[in-house]
Amino acid sequence: MLYYTLRPFVTFVLKLFIKNISISGLENIPKSGAVMLASTHANSFFDAILLCCTIDRRVWSLARGDVFKKSWAKKILTSLFMLPVYRLSEGKEHLGDNDETFNRCIELFQKGEVVLIFSEGICVNQTKLLPLKKGTARLAQKAWRDGMELTVVPVAISYDTILDFGKKINLNIGKTIIKNDFPTIGEDGFFLKTFNDLLTDKMNILIDRTFPKVSFIKSLLFSISSIINFPANKLACFISKKLTKGVVFFDSIALGLLIFLLPIYWLLLIYVICFIDKLF
Repeated sequence: MLYYTLRPFVTFVLKLFIKNISISGLENIPKSGAVMLASTHANSFFDAILLCCTIDRRVWSLARGDVFKKSWAKKILTSLFMLPVYRLSEGKEHLGDNDETFNRCIELFQKGEVVLIFSEGICVNQTKLLPLKKGTARLAQKAWRDGMELTVVPVAISYDTILDFGKKINLNIGKTIIKNDFPTIGEDGFFLKTFNDLLTDKMNILIDRTFPKVSFIKSLLFSISSIINFPANKLACFISKKLTKGVVFFDSIALGLLIFLLPIYWLLLIYVICFIDKLF
């Protein structure tokens, strides 16, 4: 499938796109069984790409519903294990489709899959945690009521910059949340508040905006790539900035362009080197 075909290459391109990434807590993600990753969301699709390429298990991601409207886009996104979530701003007529996604998530939990949800419910280039929506809590409540052994794993992704190439990232994965952490899951209002309070506390602890200085040597692959791939990098960033104009999609589009441009650039580079070699 497209997910398994692209994942190794995208993982490699990320190493050329990111100057430094500090990852902690990967051991908190269970090796098997149903898992819901509850993550911060400061950087659009890039957040999901980063997590899908970092975590060894297959990850299903919830994404904004408007990008699924065209049939060709829906086919591609579905093949990448993405599910749509619609907001009121995208039209009331689509809100009912969220029930289908909600039920699909429960089915995935029953099969022991990993589902990524952005608990703030909106993507903003923020540095602090936004108030959590109720979606994460409702999914956990439904799964636990149905007798599933669902594990909720809090995640925080912190970026030193959003709109520039060569960023530093702190990816922290926290201690898990399980059904036994709550005295009751039956009372909707009480449970939803208790769950969100606990998840908020755990996610806030994980937010870390202390970024180390990284030398040329310590980021050797990125540093060498920045020199060799400078034209492709510059073009991708230029186009992305023109298209996004400072909104949250810069990294997502810049990375997407690089995934397409780099193989072409490398082939062109090889051709030029071979041509020069023949001349001399």
